[in-house]
Formats: sequence, C-alpha cells, structure tokens
Amino acid sequence: MGPDQQPKPPALTRAQLEDLVEYTLDVGRQMMECGAEAWRTENTMARIFRAYGLEVLDAHVIASQAAVTVKTPTGEHYTSTCMILPDKIGTDLERLETLNAAARYICAFTPELADLPLSLRRPSTRWSWRELLGYILGAGAFAIFFGGVLLDGLSSGFIGFVIYLMSQVRRLHHQNRIIYTTVACFLSGLLAQGCVAIGFGVNLDMVLIGDIMIFIPGLTMVKGVREFFYSDILTGIWRLVEAMLIAAAIAVGYVVSLMLGGQLAW
Repeated sequence: MGPDQQPKPPALTRAQLEDLVEYTLDVGRQMMECGAEAWRTENTMARIFRAYGLEVLDAHVIASQAAVTVKTPTGEHYTSTCMILPDKIGTDLERLETLNAAARYICAFTPELADLPLSLRRPSTRWSWRELLGYILGAGAFAIFFGGVLLDGLSSGFIGFVIYLMSQVRRLHHQNRIIYTTVACFLSGLLAQGCVAIGFGVNLDMVLIGDIMIFIPGLTMVKGVREFFYSDILTGIWRLVEAMLIAAAIAVGYVVSLMLGGQLAW
C-alpha cells in the first residue's frame, strides 16, 4: 500500500483512545521483555500512535519502565506508564518478530481497535522443542569444539537438557535471574562431576565449558553497548551491570560446586 493509499485513521472515542494507549504500551513492554532495544521500542510505539492520527509528545522506554504521552487532534492529552519486570526479561526473537509484524500491520492498515492483532497476547507457555534442542546441541557442540571427545559432548548435552528444565522452573515462578544463574551453575557443576565420575564423560573441564556457554550473557552485553550508541545511557548501564552480575554468578556457582566436589582446594 503506497503513501497515497494510506487508510484514514478511524475516529476514536475517549475510552477507545485510552485503550489504544494501554494496548501500545503493552506492545512496548512485551518488546522489551523479548530483548528489543529501547530506541526500537520507542520508535514502534510512536509509529502506532501516528498511524491513528495522534501527536506523540513523549515515548520513553528504559529497562524497567515505559511511558508515553500523546495529544489528540482536539488537544486532549493522554499519559500512561507501565512497569517492565526484570524477572520477565529475556531473549525471544520469534516472539519479537511476531510483535514487529503486528506493529507493521497496524501502521499499514490502522484497523479498528476491536480488530487489533490478538497475537500480542502473551503466550500461555514458553515450552519450545526448538529451544530445548538448542540447549542440548549448543552445550554438546561447544564441549566438542573446545577439545572434548564425543562422550563429553553427550554428557554436556544431557546437562544442557537439565539446565533447560531449570530455566522453565525459573520462568514459571518468576525467580530472580542472578540467583537462578548461581543455583543453576552450582547444580550443573555437581551434575557434570557426577557424570564424569560414573564414566559418562572423560574431560570434566570440557563438559563444564559446554554448559557454561549456555549461561554466558554475551547478547545482553552486546545490547548494552548498542544502547550507548543510541544515547540510551540508563538502559545501557542496566544491561551491562546485569551482564557482569550474571558473569559473577556463573563463576560463583561453578567454583563452589568444584570445591564441594573436591576438584578445587579451599
């Protein structure tokens, strides 16, 4: 659809405008929960508002909160904010693409509010066979890549499966990410030592490396640096500090497990 064919925004009542603000804020919140950059989330929300003929006075997003202020053609102002819970933030590129596709559809066709994409509703479950396979293959492949034998890869892949189950428990109970990482690394470290002790693994260090790679917050760190390039300083600092805390949690979890397992001296 070309610019000259852009549909006229539907006339909205006060209640509908309030619903649109809440709907668009929810789009932004879910984008941040899926791992989107703050500037991209702000841009998406602003485009949706402009598609409905609203003047965007402010669309501001940081890692823990989103806020918008819009002005109608008649001069009315609408302001709303929402909290972005840290325990729900992660990386879900498939979900993010669904949100982006829905936002593009809204901007292209400006549907009635009753016809807004229902795909923006949060999924009831996050169980994914593809994600599970990624945990298993990722852990196993890294163990072999860094010099382990096939049995090390199989052992690391098995522990990757257990780590995925632990991550599902975390999502279900909304556990703190730092505490979860410490506990999960501790348990996976003990499990790796147990696997090697019974012969299901040869090189303990290779098995551990494969599983550690699952926890490395590389994407979080990269996104934090990207936020600085777009002048989102607070969000960038938030993500960089989070990445460093996760890295410290990984070290603590595995070191304590190795000490208890007798692999390291106190």
